[in-house]
Amino acid sequence: MSEEIDVKWMIQKGYSLESHLIAEGMSFDAFDLINRADKKIGKTIRQKIIAQFMKDLRSDFSDEYDEVDLLKIKYGVYCISVGTGFEIDYTKRTSRVLYIGSGAVHDRIKQHLSGKLFDFVRALRTIPLRFYICDLTDIEDGKTVQRALEYSLLRQFCEKVDDSFPLLNKRNAPNKVSRYKFSKGWDFPIQKDRGKNTTQWLIKPYDMEMWKGALS
Repeated sequence: MSEEIDVKWMIQKGYSLESHLIAEGMSFDAFDLINRADKKIGKTIRQKIIAQFMKDLRSDFSDEYDEVDLLKIKYGVYCISVGTGFEIDYTKRTSRVLYIGSGAVHDRIKQHLSGKLFDFVRALRTIPLRFYICDLTDIEDGKTVQRALEYSLLRQFCEKVDDSFPLLNKRNAPNKVSRYKFSKGWDFPIQKDRGKNTTQWLIKPYDMEMWKGALS
């Protein structure tokens, strides 16, 4: 009999890199000008903005979820999505989800921001991000369970949303079948939001292949 794992998602909405730039008296346009003129200064600004972004994200999770510390999530699954009012125009139906991943959540998200996620957000300018996080650190065999949940979400995404994986994931589907069963709501990040007027804008890159696997 399959073992059932209790899956609880924590959610934070409305995280915009541009708002952090504005707090420093800048914008992406100003950042682009500085970065073109001096790559070293541009890199320093970028690192500073990412550090503040992660500090705010960590603080907000701690405040809302009984002092959960993102830095202490050794094994977890996370979904990076576009924020309220926006969805990606996938082949089967629309979805907010950009990327599904697992691991040490704080470090993984920071790593993504230090790489292609920053460029992706810069291309979208003011569109905010939404984060879904499930902490599996205290679950027995947490490292194995996190991969099982990640794979299950990716398979579900392929079945319900698109013929391929989320925009920023690699294309290849995992073949492993999980021996675990997950509690009701395990696939919450890829469920459609309920209510009227939850989405006002659909987003679709001119070249989907340009971003495929960008965060993997």
